[in-house]
Amino acid sequence: MNPPEPRASLRLRAVAVLDRAATGLYDRICGVHPAVYPWHWQWMAVRDLHRDLRTSLSAVTGRVLDVGCGNKPYLTWFKSVPPSSIVGIDIEPGPGVDVVIGEGQPWPFPAASFDMVLCTQVLEHASDVDFVMAEIHRVLAPGGQVVITVPFIYYEHGAPRDFRRFSRHETTRLLPGSYDILRNDTQGGLGSTLSVLLLAWLRTMWDRRSPTRMLKIPLLPLWLIVTALLNGMAVAIDFLDRTASFYSNVILVARKRASDQ
Repeated sequence: MNPPEPRASLRLRAVAVLDRAATGLYDRICGVHPAVYPWHWQWMAVRDLHRDLRTSLSAVTGRVLDVGCGNKPYLTWFKSVPPSSIVGIDIEPGPGVDVVIGEGQPWPFPAASFDMVLCTQVLEHASDVDFVMAEIHRVLAPGGQVVITVPFIYYEHGAPRDFRRFSRHETTRLLPGSYDILRNDTQGGLGSTLSVLLLAWLRTMWDRRSPTRMLKIPLLPLWLIVTALLNGMAVAIDFLDRTASFYSNVILVARKRASDQ
C-alpha cells in the first residue's frame, strides 16, 4: 500500500488543476492572442500593435519570412500570401515553426530569398541583435520590405530572455543606410502604458501565492470589471496624451533599396 500523499503536494496539485480551469475559462471569455477582447488584461498592450500589423500585412505579396514566429499568430492577416509562402523560424520548436535556428548561426536560406521579413516583439529577447539584423538584411531581396515591432515601456517578460527595450529613435539605427523608412510610429500612450503595467502587476501579485490563485474563478467577474474599466480609462487618456513620449511600443516599416545587392 502506497503511503498517503503529503498535504502540501495535494495542495499544489489542486492549485495546478484550478489554474488550468481558470485559464481555459478566461480564454473563452476574453479571447486568445491575437483575438483578445477589451476586457482582456493585455488588450491595451496589443490594441494598436494589431491594428498597425493588420494594415502593414494585408497588402504584402511574395515570399515571407516570419522571424521568431512561435505559432504564427498573424498568418491569416496576410491576405495576398498563401500559407505555403510564409516560412517561420524560431530558436525553439513550435506549432508554427518551419525551421529551428541556432543563436549566432547563419540562417539556412540563400541571400535575397524573401520579399518580406516580419519580426514582431522578438528583438527584446534576442541575445545577438546585430547578427539577427544582419541576417534579415541578407535574406531580404532588394525592393523588399521589413516590418519590425518592439516594446519601449513594458514589464519584464519571457525571463530570463528579456534583454532590452527600444525607443523610436533606436529602431531606425537597427537598419543600414540602404533602406527607405516608410513608417516609424509609436504605439499607445500614457493611458495604455499605465494600464498594461498596472494590470500586469496585479496579475503577477495574484499568481504569487496559492490562496489567491485558488480564488481566480470566484473572483473572475470582479477581475473582468476592473480590467474593462482600466482599459476604458486608458483609451481616454491615450486620446488626451499628445506628448508621444509615453508610448509602449514601436512599429518600423522599411523598404530595402532596389539598388542594394
